Amino acid sequence: MNFIGNKLDTIACFKLLRKTDDTYIDKGITMKHNNEFPFNIRKSQLFDYSMSPNMLRHNRMRINALVLLISVFVSLSCSPTSTGFQLPTDEVNFTGAIELNKKVDILFVIDNTSSMLQHQKRIASQLQLLIDALNKLKMDYRFAVTTTSMGLPSQSCPQNSRSLVGQPVYLTERNIGSLQERFLVGKSGCDLERGLDAMALTISKPYLSSIGSDFVRDDALLVVNFISDEEDKSTEFGNGTNNDFISILNQRKPVFKDGSQSWIVNLIGTLNPDISCDQLGAIPNVGKKYLKLVDYSNGVKSSICNLDMATTVANIKARIVGQLTSYRFPEEPNKSTVDVTVGDRKIFEDTANGWTIETQGSIFILRFNGDSIPRADEQVRVVYIPLHPR
Repeated sequence: MNFIGNKLDTIACFKLLRKTDDTYIDKGITMKHNNEFPFNIRKSQLFDYSMSPNMLRHNRMRINALVLLISVFVSLSCSPTSTGFQLPTDEVNFTGAIELNKKVDILFVIDNTSSMLQHQKRIASQLQLLIDALNKLKMDYRFAVTTTSMGLPSQSCPQNSRSLVGQPVYLTERNIGSLQERFLVGKSGCDLERGLDAMALTISKPYLSSIGSDFVRDDALLVVNFISDEEDKSTEFGNGTNNDFISILNQRKPVFKDGSQSWIVNLIGTLNPDISCDQLGAIPNVGKKYLKLVDYSNGVKSSICNLDMATTVANIKARIVGQLTSYRFPEEPNKSTVDVTVGDRKIFEDTANGWTIETQGSIFILRFNGDSIPRADEQVRVVYIPLHPR
């Protein structure tokens, strides 16, 4: 009767790995695998002592052969040695409306001192490129504008100070046509440019609550774009030479549930101390404090002296869209097994119009490029095998 115990151990192992249905001893043993490999062995068939000795011996031989077949089959699953029959495949299905974040809140912090009006006009003329891209992908966006002026009403430069500009304080698809006009904040602002303080104030919960606004959403990507030809001089909310404003952004916008960054900072400003495009002849002053946030968030930095603002805006657009439509793998994928579908389109690895995998330390991110970028209402399916299966 030892073979019965072995048989039960074998079937128990099969149950653990394959989640089969079974019934033990009193009711017999039933074993199924994908409904294609059924066995039904009843107690009466094993121990019908009314049988003749020859019949009983013959039945025992049949049952032993059957148990041996089951044991060999199950051992493929229970053996600690890989047999090649078990591919540890992870299949990840996600849709643009759920997993791919389609929400983005975009804040422009614009220097409104005397040297900046020319730059405001050149950048404003290219903003439609960004708007068109977000509309095409059916993104849920909000745009707001503030200035680097943080003057108090008692000071000589209160215009557009310490506030989001215009009413309503943010623009959506319904009224986005007003963005270019709102972007032109003028040149009569405070000479003490405090863009970092302005950002910290206008995204803060107390300020937004005081004006009854929900501009910054918890589940949206926050993109802050600084436009200034000067270094920041903020002191009210933190010191830009250390990590004070990085901490402010991290606290206001913690990482998303998948661990990805929930904010990005871009700069259109002075990058080279030897290049000046100030018509008033001011000495170039590199925005190092802004660049600290740009580098931390892997944002876009572009010279404000660049005459081709279309390229600058296109780079910012690409960074925003890339962050919104990327997928973060839970572990390192076996690249050769990655299979991607967007809607009914099969997407292949391609730096121009397909997917690529970007590595950031131990993080692996699937990026979409060109024509492969999914709209917010398209279903995206990614299937892959981990490079190092658990």
